[in-house]
Amino acid sequence: MEEALEESWQLKPKIEALLVASDRPVSLAALAECLGVSEDQADEALREFEADLLGADRLLPERRPKPITAQALETLAIVALKQPVSTGDINAIRGIESASTIQTLLDRKLIARSARLGPRRERIWRTTQLFLDAYGLASLDELYQQGRMEEVFAPVYAAESGAAAE
Repeated sequence: MEEALEESWQLKPKIEALLVASDRPVSLAALAECLGVSEDQADEALREFEADLLGADRLLPERRPKPITAQALETLAIVALKQPVSTGDINAIRGIESASTIQTLLDRKLIARSARLGPRRERIWRTTQLFLDAYGLASLDELYQQGRMEEVFAPVYAAESGAAAE
């Protein structure tokens, strides 16, 4: 029994290498033939390899999205409060080009293009349901309730009060 476990242990990295290197599914018979062992031995080692994979939480750590930047939150606040709002209006309010920040918010699905285009065929932006869900809002009307705007956009308010204090 001890010898069989050692053999399965030795076969697992070889099985992994064969499965990764193969460009198509590998049958148990082909795996056993390639390893020079019986189908039962290959099956046992394959099941142990599978158990190892299933027992691990994840092969790679889960990627966490980076926290939203102050610039993105500022842009999101403008879209939420002024929607529908054009890219030009966002740039004018912020005083800088906001295309990359808008793209970040679009990638995170916090904003979307509005159905209508502006007078110069500009892109018009609005918030999404995901924005409402992410910030615990039932509707945009909740932003105007006492303290909610400051709570949702706290970093923007903190930056403004810090700039005003200087």
